[in-house]
Formats: sequence, C-alpha cells, structure tokens
Amino acid sequence: MKTSTMMRSNYAVALAAILASPQTAHSFTLTPPKSSSSLTTSLSATSSSYQEDLTFTPPNTFTEGSISEELCTAAAQKMKRVMVPVSTDVSDTGFVGISFIHFEAQKSSSSSNKKTLPLLLVHGFDSSALEYRRLGPQLAAMGVDVYAVDLLGWGYTQLENVKSFSAAAKVEALQGFWNTVGGSGEVVVGGASLGGAATIEFAAKNLYKEVSENDSENNNNNTEGFVRGTVLIDAQGFVDGIGPMSFLPAPLARAGIKVLQSVPLRNSANQMSYYNPETYATEDALKVGRLHCL
Repeated sequence: MKTSTMMRSNYAVALAAILASPQTAHSFTLTPPKSSSSLTTSLSATSSSYQEDLTFTPPNTFTEGSISEELCTAAAQKMKRVMVPVSTDVSDTGFVGISFIHFEAQKSSSSSNKKTLPLLLVHGFDSSALEYRRLGPQLAAMGVDVYAVDLLGWGYTQLENVKSFSAAAKVEALQGFWNTVGGSGEVVVGGASLGGAATIEFAAKNLYKEVSENDSENNNNNTEGFVRGTVLIDAQGFVDGIGPMSFLPAPLARAGIKVLQSVPLRNSANQMSYYNPETYATEDALKVGRLHCL
C-alpha cells in the first residue's frame, strides 16, 4: 500500500477508531452482532499460555543487515517464535514454529474504559512481520494490541522439518497461531497484498456469528467463531487454487528464492511500495525487505 506521511498517520488513526468503536467496527464485520453488549475482547495473551521456540534467535538488524532504523531494531528485539499445532500433512511432529511481534497496547487514562479489539496483521508476499514495524507502534500508542505474524515459509518461521508450505498450510499455521497465542479470542485480522488472501481464508473459516438456541445447547455464549472484522490492504486472493505455481519444480523454486534476494528486485519493489518513496523507500527499508532472505 502506498502511503505518505499524512496518509500513514490517518490510516493508523482510522484503524484505531475501527477497533475501539463497536458501531464503527460493524461496518467492517462480515456479519455484525445484534448488539454491542456481546462485544468482548482479549487485549493480550499471557506468555504462559504458549510454548516459545527456545532455539529461535531474533534477527540482529545491525550485524546481519547493517540497518540503522530504530523502529526496525525495536521491532526485531520484540520478535518471538512460538510452537503452534498443525496437521501431520504440514509437519510430522504436529507443530511448527511461527514468528511474530507483539506491539503491546499502551494504556492511558483516556482509553482505560474502552474495549478495543486486538489486531492480527499479516504481511505480503515473501516479507516478514517487520513490514509493520512503523504502523505497529502507532496503533499500540492508541491503545490497540497488535500482533504482526509471519506466514509459514516466510519471515522467520521454522523451515526445517516442514513438509508443506502451501497456501492451505499457511492458513492452517495462522489458525494454530491465533488459537495458541490469542486463545481464540475475538480479533480483527488485517492482511496486505498476498497476505490478504490468507486473511480472507482465515476470516471465512473463523467468522464470528450468533447461533440460535437450538444450535447452542453446548455453547453458553450463543456464539461461534472469533473474527469480528477484516482490514484488507491492497489484498489479493486466488479464485481457483494457485495455478501453475503448485507444479513448480523444487530447483526452480530455490532459484526463485535467490532472485528474491537480489538487491535490484528488492529496490524496485521498495520504490513501488510507497506513495512517498523519497521519505519511506530508504536504504534501510530495502535492507529490511530482504533481511529474512539472507
């Protein structure tokens, strides 16, 4: 998404307003609840509720990428990797390591009585959670709990002993992540570019809805699902599978990864990604975009 300085600030303000106001959020919810009284939130998950991957070391933005951008350094230092459940079609162990950054909501006296939905952010193609290093802190300062997550196979997720990195596997791991870290609490999900495709699939499978008394004998809350809204940022979605990409031979796939590491390609993408490239398409931004490939 192309953003100028003012647009970026306004975007953060708008997102915060959507998440904090049930009336506003309803317009972004696929099937809104009948009353705001049913709106519940899980502002943050407790670290004791999930198992961290102790083999994971957050990226060192200075030694690994020679990156001086303070927001990137701060975001990288927050990064963790957690073991989430998946099917044995994805991993024989039944678990994979998914990396994420938690921009914890900053509480203030003015927002202490507000119920604000947490926001789960999904990055675009061959990117990482560091894509949200600038937006995450702005939303957190406004009282929004933000979880920027890496899609399986990209960012800093586990790569070894994983059998599938398919689109379905990515959504499955995303589901496992929010079940584990978010406790399946109500959430708004945002996705940029190709991450929007995963967001659409994830939201459709976990859409919040009220159920009738006949269908809720074993459900005390009379609801099911937990996705209360979506924010799609230049989102892409597949109409019928992923086409010929699914038949791409492994050697060609590996060669493609090498291409994605190239500075000329990353520089071109960097220049196209911002409304104001002179301000935001910096040398550091280019380095951030390829850091997870190195």
